[in-house]
Amino acid sequence: MIIIKNTVNTPYIKLDIDNGVLNLTGRSFPEYPELFYAPIILEVEKYNEHSIITKMTLRIALEIINSGSTKCIFGLVRDLYELSAEMDILWYYEKDDESMLHEGLIYKEAFPDSKFKLIEVEDLKKI
Repeated sequence: MIIIKNTVNTPYIKLDIDNGVLNLTGRSFPEYPELFYAPIILEVEKYNEHSIITKMTLRIALEIINSGSTKCIFGLVRDLYELSAEMDILWYYEKDDESMLHEGLIYKEAFPDSKFKLIEVEDLKKI
């Protein structure tokens, strides 16, 4: 299991492959996204060598995301999607945040076999 605490520019991340959970919450615009997400991506790659994940649940609740983070997160979700027999994606976005809603719709289309839910909330900080 990997837990990364959030900062002003980086999200809280909890990856627990054994229990099928990935949580991403907060803001994701680190200066070097590839370096920030590297431990998470490496953990998934290590697991890839061993077995298939029965079920994975992703909870993504991002206030803001830069293009570098988008690339890293999309790759991470894709890798987990390919490893999982079943995947639930819960994409939280704040009311009136059309940008994050649109981003969620891109993920929904990209991972059609997942059980995908777009969840509108008043305040992501209350999740």
